[in-house]
Amino acid sequence: MVVLVAVSLANVGFLGCGRREDSASIDLSWTLTPATPAVGRANLTVTIRNASREPLTHATVRLEAHMSHPGMAPVVATAVERASGVYEVPFTFSMAGDWVLLVSATLAGGKKFERRIDVANVRPAP
Repeated sequence: MVVLVAVSLANVGFLGCGRREDSASIDLSWTLTPATPAVGRANLTVTIRNASREPLTHATVRLEAHMSHPGMAPVVATAVERASGVYEVPFTFSMAGDWVLLVSATLAGGKKFERRIDVANVRPAP
């Protein structure tokens, strides 16, 4: 009886739903400019598509960049949608070393997901 209730409750989330994006079915590709990162200004371009390769528009995309060692304040930036499903995030690498970029997005329908990008060996400023 308990199992039946649990299964029934688990299925309630699927009732009456239109097309929903599962975070596993979301494709996030990215490019970093400059390609060989150095301390200073950088630009992360993120493209978000669904499983059918259609662009996901009107998302709120945020970047939180952390040094790989503790004690440094994160760099936080918000993206601007430049084209359908293409989001641009200007930010600054504040020091040399290894960084972890956490990209979080809230899609137009409210679904949230996060991706991690490791950036090794950000060079000192030229």
